[in-house]
Amino acid sequence: MISYLVDAVLLIALAFTSMRVTRMHRELARLRSYQGEFSTIVHETAGAFDTVITAAHDSTANLGRLANVLSAKIDQAHDAIAALDARRGLAPATTTSGADANTH
Repeated sequence: MISYLVDAVLLIALAFTSMRVTRMHRELARLRSYQGEFSTIVHETAGAFDTVITAAHDSTANLGRLANVLSAKIDQAHDAIAALDARRGLAPATTTSGADANTH
């Protein structure tokens, strides 16, 4: 009689363990699918960061070239102003804080 009681308890414990293992198996399968999605997202994000870094480098290079071109144009403008002043018979213009220091 006691063996039937022990068998019943063991059977209930086995059924409970089987349900828990099945539940854990489903949870692990779900986590694996999430891990795959997460891995894909991480790779896409890394690719996006690489694109941003490349764009930043290109932008920096373009800004450097633009600064050089603008500097050359400013130098040409200064030369043109000096030439115009020389034609009009004025002394070369000197600047102090961005304002002409020439007095007539």
